[in-house]
Amino acid sequence: MSSQPQSATSPNPSLARAHYLQGAAWGLFAISIWVGWILLTRHGVTTSLSPYDITALRFACAGLLLAPVVYQQGWGIGSVGLKKWLVIVSCAGVPYVLISSSGLQFAPAAHAGALIPGTMPLWASLLAMFFLGEKIAGVRKLGLLLIPVGIFIFIGAGLTEFASGYWRGHLLFLAAAMCWASFTVAMRSAGLSGFSPLQAASVVSVFSALVYLPMYALFLPHRIMDAPIGPIVIQTIYQGVFVSIISLFAYARAVSILGASLGASFASLVPVLAMLSAIPILGEWPEPIDYIGIAAITFGVFLSSGAYQVLRTQKS
Repeated sequence: MSSQPQSATSPNPSLARAHYLQGAAWGLFAISIWVGWILLTRHGVTTSLSPYDITALRFACAGLLLAPVVYQQGWGIGSVGLKKWLVIVSCAGVPYVLISSSGLQFAPAAHAGALIPGTMPLWASLLAMFFLGEKIAGVRKLGLLLIPVGIFIFIGAGLTEFASGYWRGHLLFLAAAMCWASFTVAMRSAGLSGFSPLQAASVVSVFSALVYLPMYALFLPHRIMDAPIGPIVIQTIYQGVFVSIISLFAYARAVSILGASLGASFASLVPVLAMLSAIPILGEWPEPIDYIGIAAITFGVFLSSGAYQVLRTQKS
């Protein structure tokens, strides 16, 4: 999945309807890819491929395609600073993909859709308050409070039902969300130095490929040699092209048209779409209590992103 640093600015209250629809189309396109990533990865790691294979396919493809960008624009260490750069390449690179795809071995796609994009705003806000001195107030604070409530409703039963093994996936999803939140906060300030989303995606992909692929080939267990060629090709194209490149471009376009807060609000649709899509595609039916938890997380993300305030301003 991809992200864009939040901005302190809000979209123009007089945003034209046509421009809003255009931005909404880009936003929906981006989150459709994110939902597809959850479903496809879940299918991959529960059938013929391992998380190590998924990670290798993703960065082999994206690293090769984005290498020219790094060659042209450089690694960006000087403009960002080494510490911040390491956070960016680590938290959006191999650790994030390995942790999230490993979690999908143990818990359903709907759980990943709720706990990764659902809790990322909570982690990002906490990190921004601690490291950047950001203050959260009004309905955004209410939204952040709703997220842990939804998490408790959603996974509360799973914490005591150890037989299902879902708790392992839940912990990994929360860790993945923490990784992406760290990347988001680092990018928020790195963007001020001219470190664009495309350059960030390129640096993450190329650096991850250079570091991870030799380790994968020599030391890590993999099942790719026994997997059918069809799933390998599909995973390579989707992970390396659609997720790593196209979704980033689509999301950046949505944010550029709508503004950061309203553009980010589309992430609140991921939990619902992942849950609904997993029913016909993977045959994973949520428990009745899951609907309440996902609704609370989704509404919390919507409020905490600032989108509610933006939409209210546009209507007034």
